[in-house]
Amino acid sequence: MTHHKPLRNICILGNIASGKSTLTKFLGASISNSIAIPENFDDNPFLKMFVADPPRWAFTNAVRYFYDYARVYHELTTGRAFEHYFFDAGGATNRYVYGRYLLAEKIITPEEAAFHELLCDMIQRAYAYPEPDAFIFLRASPEKCFARMNARGWGYQTQHIPLEYIVALEEYFRAYQSALQTQHARILELDSERMDFMSEAGRAEILRIVRAFMESF
Repeated sequence: MTHHKPLRNICILGNIASGKSTLTKFLGASISNSIAIPENFDDNPFLKMFVADPPRWAFTNAVRYFYDYARVYHELTTGRAFEHYFFDAGGATNRYVYGRYLLAEKIITPEEAAFHELLCDMIQRAYAYPEPDAFIFLRASPEKCFARMNARGWGYQTQHIPLEYIVALEEYFRAYQSALQTQHARILELDSERMDFMSEAGRAEILRIVRAFMESF
């Protein structure tokens, strides 16, 4: 029987408004000796600029996003040790979903994409930012994500992000999951449209499924 290393760093991925932040916070609070590493986009001054003018700000926004993922991880964990780290989106999403989307859609140039990769490598080493040991993919239709995005009322999103963008991103999330599957990565897929965080029974079911996944390796 092959023994795998424990699931220490777990990356939670999904489209905009798929429920990543909610699930990350819930798991960090519900599983003992764990911490949630948030997606701290409020510190990124380039995000709103990117949403309004992608070709002008895509590269700068992508680098700042990766920097913030690594910085927040470093700030929350330096001098502290946990058994499990739950990452909201995280560097993997930045590099292997959004980065590839920006390049394939010609929003950034190949030269910018290569420099983005180089800078991500440097930032990752500087902050000892870990690679994921496992992935939780949240699945919801682009239409459902779009409705949730509009319901939460973040002005810059509702004013500038069309449904077509979320539809396009979904293809890249699926491509990344497929690539990970060929590498035999440890993956759990959850139906974000069915998840119920409002009831005690719903939260208990989600926790049971995630625990079973974590304990299966």
